[in-house]
Amino acid sequence: MSDATSRILVLAGAAMLALAVFSVRPAVHEALAACAPTDKINATTAEDATKAMEKAGYSNIKILAKGCDNAWHASGTMNGQPVFIVWNKEGQVLTEGD
Repeated sequence: MSDATSRILVLAGAAMLALAVFSVRPAVHEALAACAPTDKINATTAEDATKAMEKAGYSNIKILAKGCDNAWHASGTMNGQPVFIVWNKEGQVLTEGD
């Protein structure tokens, strides 16, 4: 292998490594990263939200995000119809948009 080919391979490898390193998503959830330092984020989990939504009669739940107000947002179905759902900090499970 020639010197020029070796250099090209090294540069290409370095470029691929740099792209891989800088394309990794941050460890902090983007929505929570946008919260103000004074926002009090509670310890509820996606599993807690899913259970509450299922108990309220929703199915096929896919968690979307937890907001700074501690409300969990998801998509799912109710009576066979696709809906967006929120489990708010007061413990209410509601169809979003109502």
